[in-house]
Amino acid sequence: MARNGSVRVSRSGDGEPEDSRDRISELPDSILHLILVLVPLVDAARTCVLSRRWRGFWKRLPLLFFDDVQAPRVSRFPDLVDGVLRGYADDVDMGDLFVSVYRRDSVDDPVGFVATLADLAAQRISGRFVLYLSPAAFNLHPEEFLKNLYPDPEDDAEEEEAGDGAVHHLHGVDLGMPTTEMFAKLTKLFISGVRFTDGGEELSQVVSLCCPCIKRLELHRISGLRWLTVFAQSLVSMVLSRILVLEQLLVAAENLRHMLVDKCFVLSNTRAFMFLCVPALEQLLWEDRCPEVIRHWMLPSCLRSLVVAELELNYLIGAGGRSNFPRILQLFKCVDTLRLEFPNAQDRTDQESLIENVNLPCYSELEFMVNHTGHRFGPTILNLLRKCSCVKKVMLQMFGREVGYIPCASNCNCRQLSVWTDKAINLDSLECVAMYEFRATQDERSFIYYIMRNAKRLRKVSILFSLGANPTRRVFHKLCKLSASSGCTVDCYSH
Repeated sequence: MARNGSVRVSRSGDGEPEDSRDRISELPDSILHLILVLVPLVDAARTCVLSRRWRGFWKRLPLLFFDDVQAPRVSRFPDLVDGVLRGYADDVDMGDLFVSVYRRDSVDDPVGFVATLADLAAQRISGRFVLYLSPAAFNLHPEEFLKNLYPDPEDDAEEEEAGDGAVHHLHGVDLGMPTTEMFAKLTKLFISGVRFTDGGEELSQVVSLCCPCIKRLELHRISGLRWLTVFAQSLVSMVLSRILVLEQLLVAAENLRHMLVDKCFVLSNTRAFMFLCVPALEQLLWEDRCPEVIRHWMLPSCLRSLVVAELELNYLIGAGGRSNFPRILQLFKCVDTLRLEFPNAQDRTDQESLIENVNLPCYSELEFMVNHTGHRFGPTILNLLRKCSCVKKVMLQMFGREVGYIPCASNCNCRQLSVWTDKAINLDSLECVAMYEFRATQDERSFIYYIMRNAKRLRKVSILFSLGANPTRRVFHKLCKLSASSGCTVDCYSH
């Protein structure tokens, strides 16, 4: 600043102001691309009028984001999308493609719009393909009914993570998959909230024949999907959640490592069938009915983790009262860690069936998610341990009783005292027991006392008392006495 208070402006040698040069146009292409993806695509396309340097520059953007709300001056939104995709540069792969439709008047034919869009993107996309059609804009199937039928509080928090390869994400529309195109670079396929009108034939064809590089498949809240066939050598992870009416599932994937099946067969009215050929499977989470017919060709010699969860009561009622998940356990004879969620059955007959039919021959670690359903859990778990001769570690996560809790009858087999003196229960391999949310109820005390008396190699017992639990001195005295006699260490914690 000059002494008289005026601002001094530096000038270059030619007499022109130094800042008058077009510094933005001199930036590298990669930086300009990052700048243009931050503005609405319509405005990015209009930069072509600035100079020859900008002509066609938008046709090479690494991310194309179409939003009918951000493009209010466009008379026909589908024409905008179609024109941009068809005008995209031929010598580069299309990066990430996001299309969001919120207004009811933006698209006249949503089914045709989805089909055309998928066909255009199939050959070109190399990043993520995300299509969102708002339920407020398209009332194509009873979305609110589906949400009320199986609400999921985590839905709002779900986001598809970015990664290498392509992601295909469709939401909220009747869907016809483009089976004539090859998704040559697609590695992740995520479909949620759609309805298939062909039972799933096109989806099976796309996954099995048109996606040679697919690694991750996730299907959530799918309507009309009755038959699913997955033949994919590259597939590593598969999640099937809340399909409800699935009748036939065929999976042949030699590199599949992780598989989740959650409420897919619960409302099927026919004889459900499942075929598995998954020799590399490491983790399986099953929270569903068990299909009536199961065939398998190649299964892993040993799973790393198997989680079998009992269905909620409302699904059991819809499924005739039985989930039959013990049959899933019988498929996998050797598992490093088995976790059973809600192993107590609702009905006495089912409880006896659970105890008698489940075999656990080769599990080194067992985890139980114990919910008080009216039965005492201790006898059930001990009878399961009796059938597992090599378990070394047992973990129990206790849950509180639900509102309206009604205990089972006094003559129920779970309340017979003979189990506590049953000499046939061999716990010689057991080394560690952990109980979480321990409230020191009679059932819980009887179970832990029995373990400490009869597990000859027991070395450590960990107990985490639930919030508000108030164990008596007699409980601590009993634990100390058993610890001294068995030689194991007892660690007690509180919230």
